[in-house]
Amino acid sequence: MSKEPSPILVQDDKEDGWVVYPSDNAYAYVAALPRGDNGVVHVESSVLATVQGWWYTKAQEKVNEFLEALDIPWAELEFDGRAAIDEEAPALSERLARVSTYMVRVGRERARVDSELYLARAALEHAVQRRISQDESKMTIAAKTAAHISGDKRLRNAKIDVMEGEAFKRALDGVSEVLDIIWKTTSRVLAVRLREPVE
Repeated sequence: MSKEPSPILVQDDKEDGWVVYPSDNAYAYVAALPRGDNGVVHVESSVLATVQGWWYTKAQEKVNEFLEALDIPWAELEFDGRAAIDEEAPALSERLARVSTYMVRVGRERARVDSELYLARAALEHAVQRRISQDESKMTIAAKTAAHISGDKRLRNAKIDVMEGEAFKRALDGVSEVLDIIWKTTSRVLAVRLREPVE
């Protein structure tokens, strides 16, 4: 009688632990990788993303769709050398107003994502800690956490929701930084333009 393939504990470069089951699409790929002394397979998340069916791919698509939904016209807002020379003060003021509008939009969206992420993370941690408190196995806390999350579809989906929320938050932080650079650049050019003598 052939032995049933056993689940594999995987840790990625983001230090997230997962249990990959024989029924998972990534199992054959992960099973072929070398295991560490503790039996854990270490692999980069970007490598896992190339495995067909692995959730990272869909998560990245969600992040891209999320950013597109912000509907920020980057081509119109980005500042180049020609605009710095040619644009008059009224046009620069209008550009600043538009940038400000998108900064507010991104700020509001970040506040929403941040609050939802806080609640999701707190709920997941509570559920996992409760299970760990009743778990008498000799596995490490990290291994227990990974096993409980990966072994329960609801907890696994909750973990994915938290990680996607983190990705949304980081994406918004990046967008906010870019808008801030555009704002500061435009403000400086406008300040110089206003100091120019009137002909």
